[in-house]
Amino acid sequence: MDEKFFRHKHLFTFLNFWDANKDGILSWEDYKQHAESYTKLQRRGKLEKEVLDRWIAIFDKWWNALTSFADYNKDKYVEFEEWVQFFEKMGETTKNFQELPDFLKTFLHLHFLALDMHTKDGLFCLKDYKKYLSTHKIDATKAEECFKFMLNDEDKSNGNAMTSDRFKELMYDFWVSKDPTTQGKYICGPFDSLGIEDLEKQIQHK
Repeated sequence: MDEKFFRHKHLFTFLNFWDANKDGILSWEDYKQHAESYTKLQRRGKLEKEVLDRWIAIFDKWWNALTSFADYNKDKYVEFEEWVQFFEKMGETTKNFQELPDFLKTFLHLHFLALDMHTKDGLFCLKDYKKYLSTHKIDATKAEECFKFMLNDEDKSNGNAMTSDRFKELMYDFWVSKDPTTQGKYICGPFDSLGIEDLEKQIQHK
């Protein structure tokens, strides 16, 4: 196993997606910020209370589920070491995305819908990928190359785009695989050029 690659993958995901306030530790405050982001995405920039309350309820369930699995020291935070341990155990106890905990299956479904919100064609294409990278301020110079790397014959027959199940399959692969050549390694962004030493410095501890 390439341990640095494995840690690099999860560190990237940890810092650039869920860690909304970029303090290096997952907390309920991060999830509240994501609820606001999803509300604005759904309502085209508006923070409507009724919609926000629904998203807060969803993220509250996700946060409680995550901490029940990953907050090993029960301090109401999920530190990076706990985050990695959670995914390592998930890789040992599941075989595909259909076997994931319910909160992760729900997340994958809603995440795909959010990514497809602009084209709304039921497929995840290069345009959606680039939009995702732009939204999360991720370098997109290798976007086409990395997206092409992830495509299989089914994707190519769909006009070089992924179905919902195919997208979930690659996300699962990204989460659990310890193979540096795994096909899903770019699904959260082309990050091979990022230095692991610089990222490691951003890990915080409570």
